[in-house]
Amino acid sequence: MENENKMIIVDGYKAFRGTMRISPKNPAVPPYEKTCDWLYKPDSGCWYGGGRSFPAQVCEVVSIA
Repeated sequence: MENENKMIIVDGYKAFRGTMRISPKNPAVPPYEKTCDWLYKPDSGCWYGGGRSFPAQVCEVVSIA
């Protein structure tokens, strides 16, 4: 069996260790990538990682470690 890196998804919550691309809505702030442990909470619609929160609309999963 292959060892696949996957996102954990339970009851609308999502979690993974990897890299997320953050594309702020403010055009003066360029997109950047952040690598850490990530948690998505469906009640807030936000991803949490590295001690910060980000609206899902500005997040894109780049890679899962």
